[in-house]
Amino acid sequence: MRYLAVFILFLPLTVSAQDSSAYQPRVSVDVPNEAVIVGQPAIVRIKVLVPTFMPQPPTFPSLEQQNILVRLPERASGPVSETVDGETWSGVQRSYRLYPLAPGPVAFEAQEVVVTFADPQSNEPVQVSVTLPPIQLNAEIPDGAQGLDPLIIATGFSLDQKLDGPTDMQAGDSITRLISAQISGTTALTIPALTPQDQSPLLRAYPKEPRFSETEDRGVLSGQRVEETVYIAQDGGDIQLSAVSIDWFNLDTGQIETASLTPTQLTLAPPKRQLPDARAVLKSALYLTVVVCALWAFGRFLRPRYETWKIERQRKYLASEKYAVDSLRAALQSRNLPAVYQALDLWKSRSAHPERSLDLERNLMQIGAVRYSSTTTNGPEDWDAAMQNLNALNSSKERKSESLPPLNP
Repeated sequence: MRYLAVFILFLPLTVSAQDSSAYQPRVSVDVPNEAVIVGQPAIVRIKVLVPTFMPQPPTFPSLEQQNILVRLPERASGPVSETVDGETWSGVQRSYRLYPLAPGPVAFEAQEVVVTFADPQSNEPVQVSVTLPPIQLNAEIPDGAQGLDPLIIATGFSLDQKLDGPTDMQAGDSITRLISAQISGTTALTIPALTPQDQSPLLRAYPKEPRFSETEDRGVLSGQRVEETVYIAQDGGDIQLSAVSIDWFNLDTGQIETASLTPTQLTLAPPKRQLPDARAVLKSALYLTVVVCALWAFGRFLRPRYETWKIERQRKYLASEKYAVDSLRAALQSRNLPAVYQALDLWKSRSAHPERSLDLERNLMQIGAVRYSSTTTNGPEDWDAAMQNLNALNSSKERKSESLPPLNP
């Protein structure tokens, strides 16, 4: 009996909880099962039903996601009603047009709908968040359009061009090239960049930001992309604004078609030579005066001193021991024996250590014996040994005073 009493006590709460759960909002999603073509709309509908009424409209998710363009058609939201367990439930349905911009499966992240409705028992407003069922689309490329890059799939696509400015230009002149692309059957966001990147020292380009516009007519999107570039002539020559060619897939014909613009030839005249102004002439004259004065000063004062220094330096060299050693080396290299002896005598007269020439003199005697002997028993002339002994004569860095005996022996 005690357990029966407890069961009877909690029975109304259980029934109340079940009733409250039964009257929660119902949210459903209608997603197309078949694959949708890239750039074409997939209609997705989210329906919210409540057993009473909604004092506030539900807050629907945006469904924004990478590579998905979301558009709400006119009158995207509207009232609906449906019979649920023999009772009439009312609510709101929202329709989305989702345009996939890339092929492949598209799985949406968890989305929620915030619903405010009147409680069936107290008629007080209650707000709940209801998680949407999984939403997944599959986008594909139609046969015949797989090789397109960029991928443009539409029912119509065309290019137009306007030029503002002369085609025969002087340096500094400008011409404006305005290229527009019109597309129908899909969003203008699928239109790629239109203006070629012309790089030339003759013509400098100043592009502006592209402009997009879209319209919708009975659920069919169309749009336009406009690019404007100002070109300024820099130098003379012939150049052309490049042609534009874009392939696209026509959904109506199932064929790849091409929209194109012809190139524009420009003739640029070289910049005119301008005469320097008075300030530039005065500045150049001042620089020229400074240079002339510097040259005159060098010729008047510095050059005689330089020539005197050069002559004195040559005189000291000719009177030095180093000159004698250089002359001796040159005579040895030319193997001129009389000149060698003459240079050796000159070195002895200038050296503080004439005894250092003994080894060289022995070499010279051997060379003389070989050269002037009537026989060949003395061997060949050994000029290499004479060149090696030449290094012992180089005492130009030693002072003659070092060879003097001490003053106080």
